[in-house]
This record gives sequence, structure tokens and C-alpha cells, in this order.
Amino acid sequence: MANDEFEEEFETIMLTDENGDEVEFAVIDALELDGNSYILVLEAEFIDDEEASAMILKKTEEEGDEVSYELIEDDAEFDKVAEAFQNGNDDYDVEIDG
Repeated sequence: MANDEFEEEFETIMLTDENGDEVEFAVIDALELDGNSYILVLEAEFIDDEEASAMILKKTEEEGDEVSYELIEDDAEFDKVAEAFQNGNDDYDVEIDG
């Protein structure tokens, strides 16, 4: 898939990893649940890999154009959100590693 096609198909965001490096992620889906916002993201370089692992992130803060996300720490919250993503869209499959 050409990079231009990729950018048209998915919104991308830059996130900072644990080493302080910026990594581009494609936003596969987003949802609101129990008053919180969540996104399903996949590292952009793996967008064509059907076996790639995605992450679910929770919006924690929004200031102007800056939005902060974090991994979901609570197992019950994660399971509920993962199930919502799993049941909410037929365009992708969600398999939860446990």
C-alpha cells in the first residue's frame, strides 16, 4: 500500500515510547464508553500485517491540540473496552491475548 493511500485510510498520531522516541501509530477505531474515550491503534509500519498486535489506549487529558493517552491498567476496564471494540466493527477482528 502506498503511503498516500495509508494516510487517506487511517488517521495517524505520534506517540512517545518508553525510550522517549516518537512512533507513528494508525488509529484503527475509536469509541466512547462510560464517559471515557478509547482508541485502538497499530504501529503504522505494521498496518499491512494481519497478525500485528494493536493496543487499546485511554484518553487521559486534552489541552488545546495536545491529547494524552495511556494503556489501560485495570483488567476489568480493559476487558470491557476490548469487548466493545470486538463487537463494534466488522472491518477488523479483535483477539484478546490473555
